[in-house]
Amino acid sequence: MRKLFATVVVLFLLAVGSAFAAAVPPFPRLLGAWSHAEINVTIRGTPHTLILDRGRIVHVSSTQLTLRERDGSRVVERLSLSTIVKVNGVPATVFDLQVRMLAETMRIDGGAAVRVRAVF
Repeated sequence: MRKLFATVVVLFLLAVGSAFAAAVPPFPRLLGAWSHAEINVTIRGTPHTLILDRGRIVHVSSTQLTLRERDGSRVVERLSLSTIVKVNGVPATVFDLQVRMLAETMRIDGGAAVRVRAVF
């Protein structure tokens, strides 16, 4: 019975995660040496603001990361268990993020980061 319950819970979490990932837009392509951008978009018929930040990770924990952007400013990004993380193009978790990595983050309407992509 416990195995069945555990299996059902895991399948539920995978389904919820898949649905969440489908609702999160991909990173938009921005040309040039940008460090912060805000873009108004429509997601499923509702207007939203995508907030993008790019910089070097100077602090990271399970709930937030701090980026130092090109102009020297620092931005603190909240993280959640549903944050979609890629490191060097490979799916990862917030626990794989490290200080000194270059990272880009995406927030929607000022919430926690929904996407983080980082490289060594």
